[in-house]
Order: sequence, then structure tokens, then C-alpha cells
Amino acid sequence: MFLRIFVISFLPLLIFGQSNYKQIHKNALVVDMHADALYSSISSGRNLEKFSKKGHVDLVRIKQGGVDVEFFAIWPDPKKKQSTYKQSVTLLDSLDMILKRNPQKIEKAVSIEEIELISSQNKIVACIGLESGSALDDDLKNLDYFYKRGVRYLSLTWNDSPSWATSAADEIKKSWKRNKGLNEFGREVVKKMNSLGMLVDVSHSGEQTFYDVIETSSKPIIASHSSVYTICPHSRNLKDEQIKALARNGGVMFINFYPGFLVKGFHDTYQQSRKDADVIQDSLRVIDKFDDFDRSAYIYSKINPIYPSVKTVVDHIDYVVKLVGDDYVGLGSDFDGISLTPIGLRDISKMPAITKELVKRGYSEESIRKILGGNFMRVFKLATK
Repeated sequence: MFLRIFVISFLPLLIFGQSNYKQIHKNALVVDMHADALYSSISSGRNLEKFSKKGHVDLVRIKQGGVDVEFFAIWPDPKKKQSTYKQSVTLLDSLDMILKRNPQKIEKAVSIEEIELISSQNKIVACIGLESGSALDDDLKNLDYFYKRGVRYLSLTWNDSPSWATSAADEIKKSWKRNKGLNEFGREVVKKMNSLGMLVDVSHSGEQTFYDVIETSSKPIIASHSSVYTICPHSRNLKDEQIKALARNGGVMFINFYPGFLVKGFHDTYQQSRKDADVIQDSLRVIDKFDDFDRSAYIYSKINPIYPSVKTVVDHIDYVVKLVGDDYVGLGSDFDGISLTPIGLRDISKMPAITKELVKRGYSEESIRKILGGNFMRVFKLATK
């Protein structure tokens, strides 16, 4: 009898909690700071304008996930023969065509006022981030060009390094011989971005580049898609002192969803399991048993014990909040730029799961609003003054 009474009395609280997170998510301005949907869709032939079970992002699933502002990353592949500048221009043209064909669904914003106006019209707000300092071709005039095309943040590096800044990937190489950090031209880039009102993004940047940017920038900076190094020691993540420096600067770090940046050892385990699977496949080919091997199942069996979930993403948010406060963290999924996603975050349509977990952990609605999008709006306003 007692159990029955307990269940009956507890049920309304459970239902209220579920509906409460949905309402909070709906009422908040939800911002995803980084998705590689443009490059992913072009390379795979996927139509971003229609629902798809492939990839992570399309216009339908953005709406399903209650995401108001999506930053479309312009990522030029440094391995291609075409210059990174020209590739970036082509990707910008592709986004403009999507916007032109879907004026009732999505519209580009380049300012706080436009974000507020477009979101109030129940349209998706499309913002643009350029994920490669190499795309400037060492010419500040190209920075002006990208700003005029609507780019509102520039990642100074990707895994490759332009001539004026060093990436995290390059700074940890023992074979790296060039000076680390920003050179004089790199400092000019940062100062020019400050004057234009373009956010400086240090995701992918090496530690020396990070601290040179902190020293040089007169405005708050961002890490558009990086996670916490203390939880997951990876060169792409920010260490405690970097997070504290970012907070003192007034900037914001946006948590990346890639499992390899969320769980210690996951990246190495995943990469090694893929190499091992290749060896097994090659061996089975010799004896004509290739079809007997399930490569995906083998890899999954190796990473399953440490596979992250939406709770792990919120663990990283928790860490930042406890370290520096709830004004300095947000969401930067890296959807369509990552090969795996956490359990519960299959694609962008599942973004409310983060709000649900934040509610479950006792976060106030005010804090949740900051994390989902308010912190971005603050830093963007300061950067564009």
C-alpha cells in the first residue's frame, strides 16, 4: 500500500520535471556554436534542406532540436589542391544558396539585433564561423572580405597551422621547428578582428597561441568547440589555467561532443581498434573469409566500456561552472565534423537531452539559459561593440 501511495505521489513530480525541461528549452535561446554540416553535406551528397537519417544536421532536425542559432562552420580542406581561400568562398556560396531557397525557414544573422529579430520570427538563425586561419592566404584584406560575407568568428588554426599561428596538433609535435604562437602578422590579425567585431576563436590553437591571443586581444575571445583537459587529457582541450584565463578575459568555451574529447583514453582506444580491425580484415582476405568479419561490431566492442553519454557532456559543463562560474560555458557540438556522438545525442534533434540533464542536476533556469545561449549573446555583444 505504501509503495502504491509513493508511486502515485511521485508521478506528478516526474511528469512536472519532464515538462519543465521542455518548457525551459523552448523558452531559451539555444545556440550551437559549431557544426560542419556544409562540408559534410557537399562531400556526401546529402541535402541539408530535407530530413535525413544520415549525418547530424539538417534544417528539419535543427528545428526538432529546438536550436535557434546554428553556426555553420566554413572548413576548407588543406589537403585539396584548390586554395583554402577559394574553398571557403565556395562553401559560403553554398550556404547563401540554401538561404535563398528557404527564406521562410532560415535566415543569416550578423548582429545581436538580427539574431533576436530572426529568432522571434520562428526561423532558424544561420551564423557563420570560419575554421581556418589558412583561408586568409596571409592577406588582411581577405579578413575584410569574409567579414562582409557574414563570418563572425575565425578559428585561427585548424589542425594545420597558417604561417602566423600554431595549432594544438603542431605545437605538440617533437619535430616542430618553427616558433610557437602568434608572430607579428598573427597579432595584426587578432587586432583587426577586434576592430571589425569578429570573435577570435582559439579552438584548435596551441597553448602558446592561446596565451598570445589572450595577451593581444582587447575583447573577449571564444573556444567554439573544445572540452576540459582535466577530464580528458587531449591537446584539443583546455587546461584549467586556460579556462581561468578565458574567464578573466570575459570569454566563453563551448563544449565539444566528440567522445574522444570527452573521455580519457577514448580517442586512442578508438584509433587503435580501427587499426586492429584493418589488420584482421587484411588477414581474413588472404583466406577468403573477409565477409565473416563485422568491422563495426569489433570496434564497438573495444570502445563500448568507456563510451560517453549526454551525462558526460554535462560533466564537462559542470566542471567549468564549478571552476569559473556559469557565465563562461556553452555548447559547440562539432556535429557533422565528428565520426561518433555521445549516447543520447545522436544528432542535433536530441539537444533537449542536455537541458533535461541540467534540470536533473539542479541547475536553475537562469543558469540553463546562460549555458544554452545567453553566454554567447553576452560575448558576441561585447565583441561587436
